Amino acid sequence: MTTDYETLKAMKDAGCRLLIVGYESGDQQILKNIKKGATIERARQFTKDCHKLGLVVHGDFILGLPGETRETINNTINFAKELDVETIQVSVAHAYPGTELYEYATKNGFMVADNKMVDEGGHQLAHIQYPGLPADEILDSVHRFYDEYYFRPKAAFRILRKAVFDGGERKRLYKEAKTFLKVRAMRHKWVKERREKTDAAVTAEPVKV
Repeated sequence: MTTDYETLKAMKDAGCRLLIVGYESGDQQILKNIKKGATIERARQFTKDCHKLGLVVHGDFILGLPGETRETINNTINFAKELDVETIQVSVAHAYPGTELYEYATKNGFMVADNKMVDEGGHQLAHIQYPGLPADEILDSVHRFYDEYYFRPKAAFRILRKAVFDGGERKRLYKEAKTFLKVRAMRHKWVKERREKTDAAVTAEPVKV
């Protein structure tokens, strides 16, 4: 995101067509917390430059980074829609042993008891939570992020236009849509089961008198 217009133009002239960009978050404080070394305004300008040059951008975002709240998640979703890049990928933050995030999460008690990073099918699970923001809500926000992004009229039209005029693209999009909906259903099931377990545990807790 720190690449200037002239460098991007040189890249385009040399044959570059697609950039995979790690925006991570649309909240400035979150970017500061993870020492990203970039600003929201710089990300905006970088993306505008890419659009102007006709460079396709695939944006990567992460939910559950240090300091995450419902508000910062909403900021990131809105920021992504503002950027309006071609495609996005949304992940949950994973704290690997030996990393600064792992030390931060374990020291502050933010790791969930069942701290699996993926389910049996290899799909990501949230294993970090924060005060007022449980892990299941972070994972559920990933679904909401995708829904709000791709079900916008502008994004949906862009996808449908490709499918109509390109047979190969139509097959690819159909296959990806099936996979996306399958994973989405599995994650919704995981979130629902986790919330039911939490509610059951709260109900079973003895009342102190």
